[in-house]
Amino acid sequence: CWPTVQLAKSNLYPSDSRILCSSRSTMAKVSAILSTLGAVAATGHSDFLSDLYSGKVSKNQVELVLAQHDEDLAWSEPLSSVRTVYCKGSQCSADAVQLSNVGREGHTFLHHIVNNYDSLANWTVFSQAQAPSEGYVNHRVGGGHLLSGITMNDYLAHHNDTEGKADSLFLMSSKVHMGTLRHALRSTYKVHEDQQTPKLSSASETCPKESGEDVWGAYHDVPQLKKLISAKCGVEEHSLGAAIRSFWEDLVQLPIPPQEVIHYSQGARFAVSRDRLRQRSKAYYQGLLNSISLEQDPCLSYLYEFSWYYLTGASSTAPCTTSVEDETVISSLARYLQEGTSGVSGDGDDEDDDGKNNVAGTVRSSAMALSALVTAAALALSA
Repeated sequence: CWPTVQLAKSNLYPSDSRILCSSRSTMAKVSAILSTLGAVAATGHSDFLSDLYSGKVSKNQVELVLAQHDEDLAWSEPLSSVRTVYCKGSQCSADAVQLSNVGREGHTFLHHIVNNYDSLANWTVFSQAQAPSEGYVNHRVGGGHLLSGITMNDYLAHHNDTEGKADSLFLMSSKVHMGTLRHALRSTYKVHEDQQTPKLSSASETCPKESGEDVWGAYHDVPQLKKLISAKCGVEEHSLGAAIRSFWEDLVQLPIPPQEVIHYSQGARFAVSRDRLRQRSKAYYQGLLNSISLEQDPCLSYLYEFSWYYLTGASSTAPCTTSVEDETVISSLARYLQEGTSGVSGDGDDEDDDGKNNVAGTVRSSAMALSALVTAAALALSA
């Protein structure tokens, strides 16, 4: 009887319906949904969410866009009145729009923006279809990519909570240095099963504070990621930084972030206002969509995940301030490049210059290869 189950009227989720069956398994599912979405009474947005969960909020006001493959969407059933599902797998929800299995969630999000550009909701929440939960441990254990203390309700209600002043909600869980792909994680992002993480007190904390328990961790190399992106993009690992700068110039079309540090939300969950999305033209989003519409798992989908804050709008400011460690990473990179290009071809000055030129040529070639990949994909689909 699960398809007919609705949440009981309570201080958690207002509803005029009753739970129509009460088997132990059904009640367990209801309990899981309550835990996943977050209790209304405990979040401080109870009036708005009362209307949302009782169907009084329209899709023109708030829309939840889910990128589904084969995930179970039972957790989102209470939000069916504002939910739009795009599915690329074989076990789609009954209300899903079927899409070709290309471009991962980036293709789904951009498809929605392009095809609804003139009728976007005031506030759109974009998310992968997996049930939201804390952090992400690994591909076996999984995780729903939420920062500790945050629920899906925070994403849904943020525009209302700020009286329409917020143009987006990006809760940054990671930062990556463009030149090296070194990553730092936020302390409120769970990556180990036994990890005790501090909890955020509100969704207004886009970035960690300068002091307290919610802080950035140290930078670390992520060799598996570098290897993956290198293979996907056809770029040598030592040239990834130059290739990503080329991507930024060609597709993001904004100034390089301070200290070349990109802040992003792991798992590609974010919310954006209609006004912010329309800071970019429909043609711009169409170009992004074209570039990831040819392959099931394209190179650019990984770079898009780093860049959603910057792609969905044309913000002139960075989401987070840079730190002393960010500056240290830049200094370390400069030393690394200087050491890596000195004396490459021998002891003579001429040979040394030739070595530097060879390295520079390789970097330029890799950047051009990624730029050519982007251009070719766009031209292929516009023809």
